[in-house]
Amino acid sequence: MVMVMAGGAHAQEIYVHGGTLGAGVGAALPLTSWAGVHAEFEGLGFSHSVNVSGNDYDGHLKLLQGGLYLDLFPFASSGFRVTAGALINDDELTAHAVPNAQGNYKIGDDFVPAVGAAPSATAALPHVMPYLGIGYGHKPVSKGFGLTFDLGVAYGRPHTTYSVPQIYALFTTQANIDQEEQNISNKVERYKLYPVVQIGVSYRF
Repeated sequence: MVMVMAGGAHAQEIYVHGGTLGAGVGAALPLTSWAGVHAEFEGLGFSHSVNVSGNDYDGHLKLLQGGLYLDLFPFASSGFRVTAGALINDDELTAHAVPNAQGNYKIGDDFVPAVGAAPSATAALPHVMPYLGIGYGHKPVSKGFGLTFDLGVAYGRPHTTYSVPQIYALFTTQANIDQEEQNISNKVERYKLYPVVQIGVSYRF
């Protein structure tokens, strides 16, 4: 946040935007007629339920991130750009298992009675993820309002943890606990490519 605000104090453009990264603010600074940089900060939080191998989890997804990017404008008469940089984030999904209709949790291949606190899982993306994309806007042209658009992808392998209260060791084996953790890891592994679609309004001064 400090980084973005510091950039905004010296930039020729500020903007607000929203999309798959959440809602946020940013600032852009031209370097030449064909290159510039921008920095931003955004966030969002919402509830999200997932199913892993027949076990339901109620979770909360927290998106909290910023970014530093280099913009290259290949066409002198257009705001079209190619953007590369780093997504710096503290994104995390926290979730707790939900008992099924019979009052059981599924851990690996076992169904165990919900007699204590729920098993829980977390999934977090790396703190720094490379980003590559295309977009429109941030080109130093006339003063006033403008539009920004970004379409790209960030890459990072998620890290998962699975926590089971000790009481469930009475009803299942460590092998099943390890299997459930692997099931969660396999589910989350699919999301190592993070799609980015953002649209915003800018003001150049």
